[in-house]
Amino acid sequence: MVGSLVQGSGQGFTFAPEVGRLIYTTNVIESVNARLRKILKTRGLFPSEEAATMLIWLALRNIAAA
Repeated sequence: MVGSLVQGSGQGFTFAPEVGRLIYTTNVIESVNARLRKILKTRGLFPSEEAATMLIWLALRNIAAA
């Protein structure tokens, strides 16, 4: 992995395609997690597991539509 890191031309670092894809995927996952945490944090407690599951499903649907 260290060998795949190359200094770019003043634009930061350039990664091998496999590493770049992994970084991109990780950023997308972190973005979805942050948005879910924000939505869940404002709700507090849930009356049932089904209510929590429904909120997560609706949140993911809204995230995917954005």
